[in-house]
Amino acid sequence: MSRILSAFFLVACCGLSFAADDDIVIPNIEFKPIKELAADIPTCSQNDNNINECIKQGFQKLTPRLKEGISDLNIPSMDPFQLGKSSYNYNSGILQGRIAMRDVQIHGLSEAIVDKADYRQKDKRVRLDLLSHVPQMLAEGNYKADIKLNDMKLTPKGTFNITLTDVRLKTRALGELYERDGHTYVRLTKLETEPIVGNLRIYANGLVPDPVLNDVILDFINQYWRELYKAMLPETMAIWAPLMLKVANDFFAALPFDLIVTKN
Repeated sequence: MSRILSAFFLVACCGLSFAADDDIVIPNIEFKPIKELAADIPTCSQNDNNINECIKQGFQKLTPRLKEGISDLNIPSMDPFQLGKSSYNYNSGILQGRIAMRDVQIHGLSEAIVDKADYRQKDKRVRLDLLSHVPQMLAEGNYKADIKLNDMKLTPKGTFNITLTDVRLKTRALGELYERDGHTYVRLTKLETEPIVGNLRIYANGLVPDPVLNDVILDFINQYWRELYKAMLPETMAIWAPLMLKVANDFFAALPFDLIVTKN
């Protein structure tokens, strides 16, 4: 697998996707067909015994460029990543109700590091397993909600920021190779990501009118963030998983696989 392919998977698992649902609106990307790669974009050989190391090293070169974007690969500037609006319904654990967010910016994607890569190919089937981490991420924006947190009924709105440290990601991509217009392309059949957060800190105003009580609620949330995270993650990923798969396939439909993984 090429360094380019590796960099894109990091983008996908950190949240880049097209909006296939009215509840999620993010900037669209125009995927222009790619006929050749720029000279400074490296590739890996399919027959290289060190192809996994090639993938890993490729991240070190391309990931910092997410700040400016990589136009040759149809990847826009992604740090900060701009999320227009999104909303989520929750009905499990200590959280129930609906949370909507607008004008969200996510900082830190260009600091991601790949710790391990495992690429395998058999006939027309390919698989890529990645272990990666982001030292720190910050999400900030506006929110409003109609929720029940344990026994507390809340209808807050205001601004928020969430700091996540030591975010570790396990990503598995499965795909099939196919021929088109004299080139080999890849179509992903599955793209799974499991995020593990080392620590998380939330700040939000407007939870309640009383600033003192607002801080009390925040203290509770930050004390029990792991339980809250476990309650939110399954339903959040259920929304994002098909969108990540869609954007990945849109991306690879414009980029011949044999440009980024050479056969010899």
